[in-house]
Amino acid sequence: MDPRTQDALLRVNRRFYQRVAFHFDATRQGWTPGLLAILPYFAAGTKEDLAVLDVGCGNGRFARLLAQQGITARYTGVDGNARLLRLAQESVVDLPGIESRFIQTDLADPGWVEALASGEQTGWGEGSRVDGQIFPAQLPRLSRAEAHCNSFGFDVTLCTATIQHLPGYDLRLRLLRDFQRLRAQYVILSFWQFLSYERFRAKLIDPQTVGIDPATLEPGDGLLPWRQGVEAIRYVHQVDETELRQLAADASLSVLRVFFADGKENDLNLYAILTPVSQSRPTVARKTTPSTGV
Repeated sequence: MDPRTQDALLRVNRRFYQRVAFHFDATRQGWTPGLLAILPYFAAGTKEDLAVLDVGCGNGRFARLLAQQGITARYTGVDGNARLLRLAQESVVDLPGIESRFIQTDLADPGWVEALASGEQTGWGEGSRVDGQIFPAQLPRLSRAEAHCNSFGFDVTLCTATIQHLPGYDLRLRLLRDFQRLRAQYVILSFWQFLSYERFRAKLIDPQTVGIDPATLEPGDGLLPWRQGVEAIRYVHQVDETELRQLAADASLSVLRVFFADGKENDLNLYAILTPVSQSRPTVARKTTPSTGV
């Protein structure tokens, strides 16, 4: 993908999350079957000091799920949007067994891992007024001890419904290579399979609406409307199983398990459990979960 188109699509999504943050938070309060199905990878061995990195954490709901399940963890949430991170901070106060911290950084920035390790706060959506509220330009800076803890000590890297918003195969691959660098035992991902259903394909918006030439997009790219509370447009790319496996191979990550869950048909999201090639190990047994809408 050419840099101009990539930058334009990134701007589309930055505007989207700045506009819909509070409404988005309201729709992301419960647990989907897919999220429940990945819990064994966090509870394995009942490690007391489990360190979890949640990339694209949004409102921090996975920290609340860990607490509800009685899983003790040091949880680090990373997101680019200050509004969602502020909501996340508020939602995890006094969670039992969870020591939480949040870092604002833009995943499209090649230096986001260094920001994670150093505790530097970067990102977008800072200092903006939304619904009458003003959010600070930065979240609190991590202490040196906290930053050192974050460098390479994560047991699980979680990234759900986030990579699909990064335009261009090369950018998505760079993020997976960053995950490989972090050397977590498990890398757990999920991807929205929106193009697999006519009800979503029928909602696709002409890219020219936001000044983008359709010929510059990659197969699997799409623009979709949001009409819950406010109206907005977001960019999404469908990472199917073929692309997932290619990304994993190119990033030196081994695929341990792939499954589908969520939505009316129980296959709206594709989930993948990965591990660095040198750490490959047997898969955790599949668990059957009920289907609910998302």
